[in-house]
Amino acid sequence: MSPDENNQLVEEDLSLSEFLVPDTPEIKEIKSIYEREHEYSEYLGEIEFSIADYYYNENRKVTDKDFIRALKNIKQNRDKPISFFEKPLEKEIVKSLFEPLEENPLYDHEFTLVLDYVLWVIDNRSWLEGKQAYVKWITYVLGFLSESEEKKYESQFKKFARKMGVSGAQVDMLLMKKDAEDLFEDGDLFEEGSLFENLSPEDIFGEDRTADDLETGFCLMTDEEKFDFLLDKGPDYIELVQDYIMELEGKENFDKIQDFYKKFNEKHRNFPPLHLIIGTAYVGKDPALAKSYFEEALRSVQESKEFPEEIKEDLKSHIDLLTSLLLEEATEKVEEKAGEGKKGKKTCKSGKKTPKKDSESKTNV
Repeated sequence: MSPDENNQLVEEDLSLSEFLVPDTPEIKEIKSIYEREHEYSEYLGEIEFSIADYYYNENRKVTDKDFIRALKNIKQNRDKPISFFEKPLEKEIVKSLFEPLEENPLYDHEFTLVLDYVLWVIDNRSWLEGKQAYVKWITYVLGFLSESEEKKYESQFKKFARKMGVSGAQVDMLLMKKDAEDLFEDGDLFEEGSLFENLSPEDIFGEDRTADDLETGFCLMTDEEKFDFLLDKGPDYIELVQDYIMELEGKENFDKIQDFYKKFNEKHRNFPPLHLIIGTAYVGKDPALAKSYFEEALRSVQESKEFPEEIKEDLKSHIDLLTSLLLEEATEKVEEKAGEGKKGKKTCKSGKKTPKKDSESKTNV
């Protein structure tokens, strides 16, 4: 085996958590790395470079959502060896982080904040056109594009920006051709009709900016902040509610799911999407309970005139499917019990024969 092959095998057994330091109470107090990006630039740079490199050189069809899923999976399974990750883009990101983490280890909480920050940046480009808004932007910014590709991207970007009412100065900032601070020298930045018309410079770059000011900052919140935010504004952010519940389901934190469900229902009566989301979370754990949530969603929908028949039919199909699964599960349990009963009888018969053989052997002796 060559040294390179041996190194590759060793690398496959490594996990990111091996390079992470246990958290201290002080470290856990950090809410985000916003406005501290320079302290984590080597890690952010590796992740961004891996994303751009994978898109440009490996797969031009990959979307922002693919990278969001990859980063979330890495975050949740940072204690797993690299061989655990099946998708090439996940492996590339994980591998890229070994060297900087080996040279300068991070606290575990810091590492999750780095990933959260990249997730926030991806989401913060979602106002741009298309499913590859961020990945195309970062590929452009990092200089992967050829001269002709770069000109084409700039042309498309500026054309879309004009439709959105973004000024030339703002476009330069978004294309990383001008520092954010320089924008305040341009008179049109906060004028009527501009992108930041109703915001002051402090609103955008000030220290008081918090994650819950924007939907795009949701991933920067702590678990408790997410819980409270969605409890209050969940009906306006259904996708975030779904992401949050699925995240809890992935951690098998069903007590938290129940707590959220109970408090949300107390505050927002008869909200069908929540029943459906909770039901989906329980399909693998408890099909019977999942079925009850789907039925509750269907009942709420049928009582309302706001929902089209298609949604009602979808719910009915979910319930029918779960019913069939429950019947199969019940049948399997009956068959298992019957099988166990038969095995028990055989054991009993063999038990009666044993003394007979023993007596025969004793007689022969």
